[in-house]
Amino acid sequence: MYAEFDEIEYAKLRRSLIRKSARGSAAQRDFLEAVGDTAAFLSYLQDSVPVLDGDDLAPLAERMSEAEFGNPPSDTERRLFEGWRELTPRIACRSAFWARVTQRHIEEGRIESSFLAANGGGTVTGAQRIDASLRATGDDAASMLDGCVRTVLRRLGGLPEARGNRSVYVNCPLARAWWRERLVAEVAAADGDGLEWEIRAVVHPESQQYWEELVTFVVSRNSVFGSPKVRNILISTLARALAGDSGSQLRTAEVLKQLCRTVSSIQASRELSVLHADDIAKVMSSVIAEYAGHQTPREEGGPAAQEHSI
Repeated sequence: MYAEFDEIEYAKLRRSLIRKSARGSAAQRDFLEAVGDTAAFLSYLQDSVPVLDGDDLAPLAERMSEAEFGNPPSDTERRLFEGWRELTPRIACRSAFWARVTQRHIEEGRIESSFLAANGGGTVTGAQRIDASLRATGDDAASMLDGCVRTVLRRLGGLPEARGNRSVYVNCPLARAWWRERLVAEVAAADGDGLEWEIRAVVHPESQQYWEELVTFVVSRNSVFGSPKVRNILISTLARALAGDSGSQLRTAEVLKQLCRTVSSIQASRELSVLHADDIAKVMSSVIAEYAGHQTPREEGGPAAQEHSI
């Protein structure tokens, strides 16, 4: 058993801070004032949400910069996953669990609580954004407060009330790092061809939107592919196609979305998981070739899907 926030109480806290009537409220203001001071934020959490008994994950050994926390580089993600390899997906998909993990990093001085408020743009720090939100007046004041509060909650452990289950995988930096590296390890082990770095380039893209699309189709509990076998072959085949092709349109989130929809259409008409791995790879290679621009992509669910389902 791992220590985590009481899920019911933590959900109550999140809902109380993001409901429509809370926009620009004293509750949001008090929350952000606490986030701006690490000691105050730890006290706020301690007073607001009980922690259930269990083992805590050991925090990362090194202190993280604000930029490193928001988007951990590959080597940091690898160290994180290796240290937390014993986690199971059943635990690692929980917002209450990751919020506790993030809290521990704040308690141990690995990050400052103000880091949670940074919006990822790189030009404004979390502390600056908190200050600007608290000082804002006029028509935009409530919107700025609300937006900043939501960013903090997303980074703390995900915000499923606003963004669904994928928020844990996408918005919480520590959870996102673990899930990325777990996916790298699984796909590389299934492929067995030494493609770890090529696979990592797929699951750790420059575009946050690209990872969101990948999560939607292959990582989250509602994965349209269902079968890890199909998922792993898709990603390893995509990794081979992208290796050495830095300008490929396959690196764009919109093309990835279209590609995955085509594969899911094929999956709906033909159970790919019962095929031999080599046959699944042929299907994936054919679809990926179309979206790489080697052939003209066809309409989703149309001739392309029909051809591959024969």
